[in-house]
Amino acid sequence: MGTRRRRRGGFAWFFSKQLLAFLALAFLVIVVDFFLYAFIAVWESDQHFDQGSPATLTRRVDAGLVQEAGTWTLDGEAADALDAQEAWALLVDAHGTVAWERGVPADVPRTFSINDVAVAARYGSIEDHPSFFWDRADGLLVVGFPQGSYWSMSFTYPESTMRNLPLYVLLLFGVDFLILFVYVLRSRRRTLRTVTPVTSALEDLSEGRPVELSLKGDLRDLGEQITETSAIIQRKDRAREQWIRGVSHDIRTPLTMILGYADGMANDPANPADVRAQAAHVRAQALRIKDLVLDLNSASQLSSDLQPLQVETVSLPRLLRAVVASHVNEGHDESHRLELVVEEDAADACVQADERLIVRAVENALANARLHNGQGCSIEVRLSVVAAGVPEPPRKGRFAFFRSRHGDADTGGGTQADAAQGAGSLTRKAQEGAPNAWAVVSVSDDGVGATPEELAALEARLARARMDGEAEEDAGGHGLGLVLVDRIARAHGGSLVLKGEPGRGFAVEVLLPLA
Repeated sequence: MGTRRRRRGGFAWFFSKQLLAFLALAFLVIVVDFFLYAFIAVWESDQHFDQGSPATLTRRVDAGLVQEAGTWTLDGEAADALDAQEAWALLVDAHGTVAWERGVPADVPRTFSINDVAVAARYGSIEDHPSFFWDRADGLLVVGFPQGSYWSMSFTYPESTMRNLPLYVLLLFGVDFLILFVYVLRSRRRTLRTVTPVTSALEDLSEGRPVELSLKGDLRDLGEQITETSAIIQRKDRAREQWIRGVSHDIRTPLTMILGYADGMANDPANPADVRAQAAHVRAQALRIKDLVLDLNSASQLSSDLQPLQVETVSLPRLLRAVVASHVNEGHDESHRLELVVEEDAADACVQADERLIVRAVENALANARLHNGQGCSIEVRLSVVAAGVPEPPRKGRFAFFRSRHGDADTGGGTQADAAQGAGSLTRKAQEGAPNAWAVVSVSDDGVGATPEELAALEARLARARMDGEAEEDAGGHGLGLVLVDRIARAHGGSLVLKGEPGRGFAVEVLLPLA
């Protein structure tokens, strides 16, 4: 175990290696630059000294300069060498007087003191003419060059080399930048190839999908950790599902007995009216508990893909008429007026879906409207069609409002097209193939509505439920019902859109891809 922990570097060690590799490359580039510039300097010196270096020329003049019968002569080879480099020469005798000269510029003095000679030799220059000295038995030979032709340093370089130094440096920097750029580009590609499987695995893990990640190199142990974490999460999910199914099963039996007794008491004319009313109330609450248990079980199974969909072609107008008729026949409080509207372009709208689950989603939306408007309200079930691509998740803090049926102006641009663009996250199946149109099943009321803060809290709770598969009873008491609606929509490749305005009503919109 200890060895494994020491080997686990994760992202920190991976990126540290990348940084160290970059620094090593940069150091190598600097070393190569040094030797490359040294080579360039030597090469240019050789090119410039094709007629001989200043020292070679000085020795050649010394060898070619002779005195015969009191007359100084310079052989032709040495003279041609002087002319080729535009150089001049003079000989200073022991008294500091120029005994011989050839091509000496006018600004060069003809007499020298011992101090003049010392200074000139020290700085290698006479009147800014690069000068080279050679000691002879008969005097001091001086060979001079045009002004600005050489720099006199510890080493002798052609003036062109020093003049071109910025160009060489710029060229080397350009080459260095190109090398480092290519390295960074290749390193980026290599890093992306290495990291992309990790990010994809983390995305799958966050959405509850099983992950088995096999990596090589420095991130191998990280891949093993992610795979192990996924296995742990899957085991916990299965245990939770089993627990939920067990609890749901255990609740059904006593709940069925309660419903039976309450129904019998409510329908027994021998019981007093107040007893029958209380029994009816007990029956209603027991039915609500039954629905909550069913919702909990269904939501849990959908979150873990444990409930297979019985997919068939479903006519939404027929389904909605049946749901509305069922609610009317159940004799709900007349204070909740129910209306069905099927728009003309949605008269033949069909979806590939599990009819039982779609019915459940609509019933939960209707129950949500009645629950939060105990004082009564008008409820409208509307079916429409909107042409759009895959809906995108809503931005945080942005929630569309809808147009009131009272004819007031739109407070937030809440059109059906906007709904398609602002819908929640979709399943991967829907993302792979975007439909051309969406069926929009809207259940809206004109009751108490919801504030932007309440909408934000509800959207946040739905997001948490998508992440961890749990559904807590908060967000103003909207509870498990809307969580189940969201999961049913997502299981069919659709999405859920919530809209509201304080005192102006609340709307639940389910978007489903048309068949």
